[in-house]
Amino acid sequence: MTKSTILWSIAGSDNSAGAGIQADLKTIQSFSAPEQPVFLCTLITAITAQHSSGVDACMAVSVAMLHQQAMALLKDAQPAVIKIGLLVNKLQVLWLTDLVRQLRHQQPDLLVIYDPVAISSSGSKMAEPDLYQAVVQHLLPHIDLLTPNLPELEALTQSSDTELAVQLLFKAGVKAVLVKGGHDVDTQSCTDQLFISTDFRYRGYPAYANHIRLSSPRQQHHFNHGTGCSLSSALAAALALGYALEDAFVVAKSYINQGLSQPVVITEYSGTLSHWGFPTKQEYLPELLTDNLQPLTQAFVALKAPLGLYVIVPSVAELKRALAAGVKTLQLRIKSTDQQLLRQQIQQALQLCQHPDIQLFINDHWQLALELGAYGVHLGQEDINSVNLAALQQAGLRLGVSSHGFYKLLRAQQLQPSYLAIGAVFATQTKDMGGKLQGLQKLCRYSSLFPAIPLVAIGGINENNAKAVLAIGIKHLAVVQAFANAADPTLWVQQMQQLISEAQLEQKPCSVI
Repeated sequence: MTKSTILWSIAGSDNSAGAGIQADLKTIQSFSAPEQPVFLCTLITAITAQHSSGVDACMAVSVAMLHQQAMALLKDAQPAVIKIGLLVNKLQVLWLTDLVRQLRHQQPDLLVIYDPVAISSSGSKMAEPDLYQAVVQHLLPHIDLLTPNLPELEALTQSSDTELAVQLLFKAGVKAVLVKGGHDVDTQSCTDQLFISTDFRYRGYPAYANHIRLSSPRQQHHFNHGTGCSLSSALAAALALGYALEDAFVVAKSYINQGLSQPVVITEYSGTLSHWGFPTKQEYLPELLTDNLQPLTQAFVALKAPLGLYVIVPSVAELKRALAAGVKTLQLRIKSTDQQLLRQQIQQALQLCQHPDIQLFINDHWQLALELGAYGVHLGQEDINSVNLAALQQAGLRLGVSSHGFYKLLRAQQLQPSYLAIGAVFATQTKDMGGKLQGLQKLCRYSSLFPAIPLVAIGGINENNAKAVLAIGIKHLAVVQAFANAADPTLWVQQMQQLISEAQLEQKPCSVI
């Protein structure tokens, strides 16, 4: 049996079950799976009388009772992630600050998320007037991720300038801020912004980026009760599953898009977003708004054949060995700065791969690949901004791009490459993924959310685990060490190609999610 990851939600109870603790339960359960179970425990801060259009009454739970709830839960297990919602008064803030400090002393990796709810979306006040003053003074230095909407951001910082307000929160000790755009004046779209400070660490590793904007068309209905609570809870669940913060942001935004696209309609005038499980359709993905990707007017040239078994080799000598074994798709990955050697090796490789059935990609060295007329290039996302993508496109080169999670897949997809490589699936000797291995569950989810571009799995794949990867809908496998270590390369290639062919015929639906 797989051990569950424990989350705590410290928030108010919503008897209409659209927001608060009840929304947290529904959301986090949507992310749980047998392979990676997530279990939510709750601490109730307030009992409310509310409906999907407003809050009629709110009664705070005493600090003594809150403390008893926490002590009872700690008899089972400590949380990996805490999501905080409605706090009603200064006493609750002071108690919670002490609790977080104590828990983090015992568990330094504890992640704390705070959705600073004080006023409902209908305008009903649920907290005492001095709440935010106490939050800023005591609680904010212990918060990793804050998720305010625009009015909450201004109330916390006394600033209507979003970027200035975020910097003030960083100075107060917050490590990352997700500014929700639901209250923006834009009536056609909703843009959420994630700001990540250089101090942010999750499980010991920094973030990929420092400012990410995700936008989606604004749903033209008012059945959105509980949207803010659910967004924060989706973030908490994804982070508990080990997703990088950027990936959790993409997934949480997609989850909300899915819930708003098929809302729960209670009456003609009232309703809430729905909870249909982990998002599985491409239409729910947000658009990544970024200024540092080169705009391209069309897609890169499609592959002339499926990638299938994709062997990555470090030299021309290994390239010859792979070709002799019957490999049709290859990548030449030479880690050298000697330009003369690189030119010679790439020229030899291109001459060896002139057969129309062979697809050869040159890793990193795009200028030589372009100059020498290569079939395709493969790039890491850290290289995209320094590459003349338009020149590659105009020359008809195929483009493959490495991706390590939902955010990087979303980013790379905007380039419309010939294929996307996802890794590392399993632990590998060739690259340290900094604890961000993809695993089978994520792979399964990628294949449903990104169906338009061929996806190739890479990282630790061998003859023992290839069948499991293929069974979740991935059709192409990239290997490095498994081929290099094969005692009989021809037999090994035949066996792997057979596994891929059989998986293509079966076309079973993903069974991991």
